[in-house]
Amino acid sequence: MSGYGALGFVWPFAPMHLREALATGGGTFSDTMHVILGGSTEVIYLVALVLAATALGRAFRVYSIATAVALAAFAVLTFRDAPRLGANQLTPLIGVWERINIGLFLLWMMVLAIAVWRRTARSHRPGDRSRVVATLDEAHAT
Repeated sequence: MSGYGALGFVWPFAPMHLREALATGGGTFSDTMHVILGGSTEVIYLVALVLAATALGRAFRVYSIATAVALAAFAVLTFRDAPRLGANQLTPLIGVWERINIGLFLLWMMVLAIAVWRRTARSHRPGDRSRVVATLDEAHAT
């Protein structure tokens, strides 16, 4: 997730040109970098999704699978419209599909944060006898 976040510092240097510029061959290196960054962040995200799904139990795994299926569906819709974007044709919903994918990602990140927080809180319960014993042992040692 740190690598995913670090890529955020590169995005400002990879703006995408308007479709009119792309259709007339006005694309530049920044457009290529935009596509590469988009693909890279998706791969990192999907790896994180799989790793978290395997680590955080059945309920989170089911939620992650459902998220992955929804992401795939909206990715297909986005990629179906992508060639028309470069040809300066109408793509009235491509932005909607992309925003839904971003929303699914952000929602998954929030659920991940809650799942990790709950797991951490459970492992550090105040009534945990082993922690109390370790604290008493440390107090007696000093």
